[in-house]
Parts: sequence; C-alpha cells; structure tokens
Amino acid sequence: MRGRAVAIGLALLFTVTGCGKVVSGVASPDPVVVKMARLTPDKISDVMLSLDDVGKIVASTALTQRFENTVPTVPNFTYSPAECAPMMYTADLDTYGEKWNGFRLRSFREADDNYQHAIYQTVSTYKNFLVAESMVGHYRDVLAQCKDKDVTNTPKDSKDKPSVLRVTAVSHNTDPAAVSVDWTVSSSGSTWVCSDTMRTQGNALIEVSSCSYADARTSAAVADRIAAKIRQLN
Repeated sequence: MRGRAVAIGLALLFTVTGCGKVVSGVASPDPVVVKMARLTPDKISDVMLSLDDVGKIVASTALTQRFENTVPTVPNFTYSPAECAPMMYTADLDTYGEKWNGFRLRSFREADDNYQHAIYQTVSTYKNFLVAESMVGHYRDVLAQCKDKDVTNTPKDSKDKPSVLRVTAVSHNTDPAAVSVDWTVSSSGSTWVCSDTMRTQGNALIEVSSCSYADARTSAAVADRIAAKIRQLN
C-alpha cells in the first residue's frame, strides 16, 4: 500500500501544481500517474463483457440482454435503513451523483420468468483515478454501517410485499491489486444470493452484481475481466 500512498500523494501534487516534479525548472507529469490505465467515455462499450463472456463465468448458455442504461437511475424500492441503498441497488443515482463523465449499465439474464441468473455490469468514467477511488471509499463506509444487518426492501408498487435482506462483507480474492469493496445480499429462507463488487481501474469505476441460486461469488470475476480489458486499451 505504500506505493499507492506515494502515487496518491504525487497525484495530489500534480492536481494542485500541475506537475509531479520539477527537473531543471521544467515541470513534468508524475510517471506513476501517467502509466495508469485511462478509459474515455466513448470506449466504455468496448470493455464491457458480452453475453458469451458473462455466460462462461456464471455457467449459463441462455443469457439475453434485458436492458441498458446510460445514466444512473432511482430505485423502485425504499430501504430501511435508508443509508444501505447503495448495497441493494446497482448504480443508484443518489450515490453516483454527477461526478461521472461517462456511464453504461447492462442487464443480462435468461429470457424466461424462471431465470437462474441476473447480472448487472456497470462501467463509469471520472476525471481521474482519485475520484474513482473515492467512490470505492464511500461504498466501504456504507458497507461498514450495513454489514450483518437486515435491510427491509419495500417496493414502491404497493401490490408487492416487502422483503428482508442481509448484507455480508466478503473479500476480493481474485485480484490482490484491485482497489475494491465486495459484499453479498441474501434473504433468509432463499438460496438466491447476489454477489457484488465495486472496483477501480485507473479512472474507471466498475460495479457488478451477479445473482444466482447459490453463493457463486462471480461478481469479482466479471469485474476483474472488465478491468483487464481496460488495461489492454492502454
């Protein structure tokens, strides 16, 4: 972590002064920051995983794309405690705000009503890696408040019944270098579990929710594959 701390310190210097260091009176960018992967908004679609890619990770050959969003959205639910909403809903508008300069969310699942998987992959871009990592920091704070708690999930459509979900913190074991936060959401009496991952890659923020009838923990694998594609662009 020391190397990252040094990089962040240099990046802050670069943000404030416009340079990472001065050599013979000439300002030059910090090389650590320059080498970081950078994703532009127009390339977001290129790094998101295809139906086939995701299907191989979650072991499904029947996934279809359900919808695609180009902006964060407001949940069709209310949550109690309210501060736990980011743990429940992928790309919550209240959490994402307007810091991003590029955004895309894709939803995959099987076509029939008895679907076995539901996957939401989101990639957003920010002006620099510090802003992206601050989002991970925010989610870590929320998880610290909400882990091991029951969260009541109440649909805004009064015809549907509320449910009680449990948030559990888990480790990100697939990429030790990732700046990430991981958790699961489950319901007592059901084997349906959503694994969730938020991680950065340079100035990009990747959020994945992967749900199935088992605690498959596939969200990290999807997020890490997207991160690898971002690195390949640079």
